[in-house]
Amino acid sequence: MTLRSNETAMLWDKLAFLAPLALLTTRHRADVGTIRGDLRPELLAVLDEITAVARAAGAPVTTETVLSFFDRVPDTMKSSMQRDAEAGRPLEVDAIGGAVLRAGAAHHVETPITARLVAEVARLTTQEA
Repeated sequence: MTLRSNETAMLWDKLAFLAPLALLTTRHRADVGTIRGDLRPELLAVLDEITAVARAAGAPVTTETVLSFFDRVPDTMKSSMQRDAEAGRPLEVDAIGGAVLRAGAAHHVETPITARLVAEVARLTTQEA
């Protein structure tokens, strides 16, 4: 077991992968294979935003590192947010995407793509309710 002394880095390592995974798979109702293939430009753009926020918050996260992880997960992988949306359950849009937006605002990092995805996923939940 590895213990990490930098809690900020640990949390952002997780959120930098989880937020784009959850937002993109849920918004596009697509698996990871589709996201990293057909929607790769959007994936790269949102990764750039989120890793910029992470770095501003003090975490040494890079787009390349997160993308490398994305490229190794199974093509058919879905996010838990996507599965929740498919089942009609409440989504953790604010806890995941909202956390990135709030941190971006606090550190003066613009996050327009993340904001658009958060709004689109939030609209999906109100349309289906």
